[in-house]
Amino acid sequence: MINRLNITAGDGAAGVIRASPIDGDVLSWQDLLFEGPVPTDLDLHGVSTCRAEYLSAAYPNERNQLVEVQERNRQFSNAGTYDQVILWFEHDLVDQLQLLQILDGFTDACPSSLDLICIDNHPGVAEFRGLGQLHPTQVPALMDARAPITDKQFALAQAGWTAFRSPDPRNVENLLDGDTTDLPFLAPALTRHLEEFPSLPNGLGRTERQLMELVAEGHRDPLVLFIENTARESHLCIGDWSTFRRLAILCDGPNPLLRCRPGPGFRHPPRDQLDIEIFRSQRLSLTVSGEEVLEGKADAAALKPTDHWLGGVHLRDGAPLWRWDRHNRELIKTA
Repeated sequence: MINRLNITAGDGAAGVIRASPIDGDVLSWQDLLFEGPVPTDLDLHGVSTCRAEYLSAAYPNERNQLVEVQERNRQFSNAGTYDQVILWFEHDLVDQLQLLQILDGFTDACPSSLDLICIDNHPGVAEFRGLGQLHPTQVPALMDARAPITDKQFALAQAGWTAFRSPDPRNVENLLDGDTTDLPFLAPALTRHLEEFPSLPNGLGRTERQLMELVAEGHRDPLVLFIENTARESHLCIGDWSTFRRLAILCDGPNPLLRCRPGPGFRHPPRDQLDIEIFRSQRLSLTVSGEEVLEGKADAAALKPTDHWLGGVHLRDGAPLWRWDRHNRELIKTA
């Protein structure tokens, strides 16, 4: 039997692989790198500690994020003791960012056998979103799609990880101007990342804009909003908890863009302990400010406090703000 380590993105895919006939240990990477700080000047341990602190504050629950990430890193550091390491990933932003981090981490200490399985569809799944949708019996056939990681893939991943963590997001644009075909799903994923920057002219990132448009169309149930928002994504980048947190932010502050009834505020898991019926009984609607922002008459970046991270870029009040020009598909630095 081969001493194998299988590395994948999250608990869903990890559970499917564990239940499948595939041998070996399974390591779930478990990080929502598309949001929160990913600073450029820290090693894996430092980044992991920073990420654990952010995720614990943003998504409070019974899990100890720091202990989990330390155990993940311990197992990752022992990857060289395995006969074979297989990376199981998909095309979306979450997976592509994790893939960059993992390959960058292997740059100086590559296992003797390192293969990649990365897919964007499956014949057994009509609307493929991820490996977690597969039945365990469908997993072994994917072994035919695995391929050894090449030097070009290592180099591209290292460049991509450096660009994503840079405080200047133009480094991501520069990367996308070059050849990214060695990791074929990287370009659309990183483009989706850039679309989360506040847009011209209304100051909404793509996820915020889509959620507000859905509310304007009459979708008021928070679970339905998550489902409908997911349907608008070709390269999935946000899960349920992250979606609900975005809705809460849109409902908060002195100039909220959304209103929640019965209120006050929007209650959501994992921050709030409430059953599904109470959660779904909440109804969201646009405020007057929200209507003006969607109509292009107001700028969300001016109405709401700005203090969040996209990769290595800290967007905050008092600092120059990077904006996404949807028409020209490029970033603009504004005062």
